[in-house]
Amino acid sequence: MSEFENVFRKACLIQLTTSVWMGSKMLDQAHMCKVSQNSEWLRGRKFLINPELLGPLRTSSHQARDLVKQHSLPFPITSLYLIPKESLAFVDDRLTFHKQRYLEKVDAFIGTYDLARDEAKRHLEDLFNEADYPLDIRSKFKFEWRFLTLDVPGKGSVLSPEVYEREKQKFEDMMEEARELAAIALREEFAEIVNGLVRKLDKDSGQSNTIKSSMFNKLHEFMEDLVTRNIFDDKKLSELAAQARDAIAGVSPYGLNYNAQMRERMKTAMNTLKEAIDDSIQDLPRRKIRMPLAA
Repeated sequence: MSEFENVFRKACLIQLTTSVWMGSKMLDQAHMCKVSQNSEWLRGRKFLINPELLGPLRTSSHQARDLVKQHSLPFPITSLYLIPKESLAFVDDRLTFHKQRYLEKVDAFIGTYDLARDEAKRHLEDLFNEADYPLDIRSKFKFEWRFLTLDVPGKGSVLSPEVYEREKQKFEDMMEEARELAAIALREEFAEIVNGLVRKLDKDSGQSNTIKSSMFNKLHEFMEDLVTRNIFDDKKLSELAAQARDAIAGVSPYGLNYNAQMRERMKTAMNTLKEAIDDSIQDLPRRKIRMPLAA
């Protein structure tokens, strides 16, 4: 148990909640025959407003979620992610920035809401229904996050010994799956970076094979971030990262582009590393426990 409790001294859970007004509604069966007559606004659903107006808000929401995923590890409870403590302040700061941008876009959308509704009335004609449009449209947009910690109740809690043992086992199973999910996510991310470099090193790949500094930077950044992101102490991943570090030590993109011998040595080393990473992914267990988040 102490092993998993230690994880929450290295990381914290984050829950990000964003929502954007749907801006559309399912059509009644009686109206489905009209879809072909007005395909721009009727596609099995009717658009309540021009969907392009909601695009910027959905983009902001996706950007925030991408930020969280980039700096976190997956977790077996839906909508929760594990963030290393070293990244908490940065993620919190960037989410504050994204929320400000998001709220600005909400204000801009609300400023056009009445005109957008009038436009919809012209296009939808007899399918237009005033009741489809919320009076408090601002309430349909949400952007918030919170940091959480998890623990199993202690023996001194109100739980009976039987229930305590059951909940303790659930917690340990969940954390074991979290370990597996983290290992899969980090190894697959590592594989993607190495595979990209392998393709560039292969002159017969049929694509531009100029090695750029950005490709090496991705590899360096991954290995630097691994110090904090490897919160479950995946020793195999650490070994693979050390192998990559040794392979690129003293090597520059310039040398790879103009020294055929160096390029061939690097290609061999990266292919060997790629195979080792792929094998390590195949060797991982793939359990699916999935615990729903309590309401």
